[in-house]
Amino acid sequence: MIYNEVYDKRYHKVKSCIALENDHVVSTYMGQAVPPTYTEGITLAEYMSDSQKGLECFIDFVNHLNEQASIDCINFGYPGGHQGALTISWWSKIKMPGKEMPPDSVWQVEEKKMVEDSDYDVILKEKNTSSVTARILPQIIDQEALDRFFNFYGKEFAGVMCRYVKEGYPVLNCGLLCPPFETLCGGRSMNAFFMDCYKQLDKIKAVQDIMMEGIRQQIASLPTEDYIIGCWVGGWRGASNMVNRKIWDTLVWPYMKETALLLIKRGITPIMHLDACWDRDIERFSELPAKKIILNTDGMTDLRNARKILGNHAALMGDVPSQMLTVSSKEEIKDYVRRLLDDIGPKGTFITAGCDAPSCSKYENLLAIHEAAQEY
Repeated sequence: MIYNEVYDKRYHKVKSCIALENDHVVSTYMGQAVPPTYTEGITLAEYMSDSQKGLECFIDFVNHLNEQASIDCINFGYPGGHQGALTISWWSKIKMPGKEMPPDSVWQVEEKKMVEDSDYDVILKEKNTSSVTARILPQIIDQEALDRFFNFYGKEFAGVMCRYVKEGYPVLNCGLLCPPFETLCGGRSMNAFFMDCYKQLDKIKAVQDIMMEGIRQQIASLPTEDYIIGCWVGGWRGASNMVNRKIWDTLVWPYMKETALLLIKRGITPIMHLDACWDRDIERFSELPAKKIILNTDGMTDLRNARKILGNHAALMGDVPSQMLTVSSKEEIKDYVRRLLDDIGPKGTFITAGCDAPSCSKYENLLAIHEAAQEY
């Protein structure tokens, strides 16, 4: 590929890391809500609602970090359509800064029981989620926010991606896919859905089988330009420490696995976003093709154990805990990164914040991640 010298060099480094052929750890920026915290004249509300202004703020912030310590790539770029993406993925209302939240407060999920008992039968009867979605969405998101989402990931997407290319930053996550388990859990509410999993396991599986067809169609429609590297495959309520093995084997893993395999078939890297602890089932990721996936953890899964079990089968991304970025010292961050790299090695390792950097992260701590990577 030929874009520009800086981008092409970093792109090659990223692809080499995914294949566990890199010689140096890959420094990865992650902090979607951080840039306006350190930018004068823009609130988080403006940053989220004005995609042009927000994108410039995001890129300027990453450039400022990059001037002090090299950043090889970005995990998730500017969250322009975040409200719509999260609402559709979780079937939950997202309380936004400047609306339901103060202008500089981070968005929050308001989880309520939106999926009724009878909705399972509706989905099974109609063989799709159209009626249920049509009833739920107007209650949790307005049309303006939905239009902004479809505009950002439709009309604006190619231009935004080309902007990252021009600035020299490969973006790892170029899309978001939410397994059926997570969507139902968000829409049904955690307590009710987990009880459903125990009482109606077969019915939930049948519903998820129908929902999976929508994911297949979504993957088939994904763009495949050279700058499309990977796609986020979410997992949080389906973590190993959240559900028992029977539920996990029936309702979680088969859908995550199929989603990953379909992405790989299209030449897109599945980035398995693993919130909470996945230690019990970490070996199951060896069922996916070797050197084709990234496991992106949040500080709760033992990366050292993951490397021991998976070896060179999968790239790892993480894993500076978010709480450390807000309260620890710069030297503590650098020490954490050095010790982690000593134990898991730089090969096949993307070093970044676990899950995401909080908006209140100390600037010097974010910088410390990239300095430590550069110095290692």
